[in-house]
Amino acid sequence: MGNCIVSVHVTGCHHNQLEYDIDQMAAAFVDDLLRKGHNVTAAYLTTGGEYDLTNRAARFPLKTAGAGA
Repeated sequence: MGNCIVSVHVTGCHHNQLEYDIDQMAAAFVDDLLRKGHNVTAAYLTTGGEYDLTNRAARFPLKTAGAGA
């Protein structure tokens, strides 16, 4: 157990409000880490702008298959 950095460089679709968009998948990954007790101190998605994935109140809504969205 200790500190680590996860960095993923991706080319793909994002911000189309689809569950397989990179922004959706990245945010869901951060949520999963937090749910499982990890201390996420920073998580950002950078495309044309920078999105703070830890700020759930201000980020885009997630589209999930199970939520009927």
